[in-house]
Amino acid sequence: MRALLLLLLAVATLRTAAADVEVVTAAPSRPVAEDADFDPYTEQTAPLIEPVAAERREEREAAYAPKNRHVETFDFDPSEGLTFFVAAGERECFFQDAKSVGDALGGAYVVSSADSHIDLEVKNPEGATIYRRLGDAEGQYEVHPSMAGVHELCFINSDSDGKLVTHVTKTLQSQHPVEREHVSVLAKYASHLDIRLGELESEQRLHQIRTERHIKVEETTSKRVSFYGTLECVVYLLVCFFQVYYIKSLLDNPSKARTWA
Repeated sequence: MRALLLLLLAVATLRTAAADVEVVTAAPSRPVAEDADFDPYTEQTAPLIEPVAAERREEREAAYAPKNRHVETFDFDPSEGLTFFVAAGERECFFQDAKSVGDALGGAYVVSSADSHIDLEVKNPEGATIYRRLGDAEGQYEVHPSMAGVHELCFINSDSDGKLVTHVTKTLQSQHPVEREHVSVLAKYASHLDIRLGELESEQRLHQIRTERHIKVEETTSKRVSFYGTLECVVYLLVCFFQVYYIKSLLDNPSKARTWA
């Protein structure tokens, strides 16, 4: 009886699978129409996501609105980043060339040391300071100089401890140019996906730098707690030894002990 039931169940499963195959093969294939107005560098979630899903996504993004985190909006490429050490009381300077008047000089930086504060200063070819940013752990800058030429970009460490700084100037968008008239719709969507993956990679790199900074802060705090805890124990032991010695001296020489009325 059990074998008969298993046989009937297998026959029903085969019929269902055959019906699904017929439905799939009967569906006509439609060619993908090219969207001439598609731009992979702009947000176009409406054709790809349902309105309800898009509305929920906007609500989640509105709920998560961290303050003072402008670095996420800069599409820097972590593979083009430069990590360097700025010694205590020193400055590290780099140079960016403005080909013509009005060219934008921009970039982003993150400090990964425990004491995460650094000063940024930009000078024009004449040596005059045209941009200054003080005491930030991370930030994004964009300067439109009024003259062409080589500009000096300096990171200044005014503290007593050295710091690690990661600085990036090249963007993802500048490395993935898309010519609308030369590519198909599939290539456009692939380029869009490539840019989004690059943004995700840059955000992960940023979180990694922040995590390393927090780990260093915790290690520094742990060392300080251990030092002061050990110092406190040593003081307690010295006080205990002094009390034992004092009481022993009183017991050995009772004539020197004071009596209190």
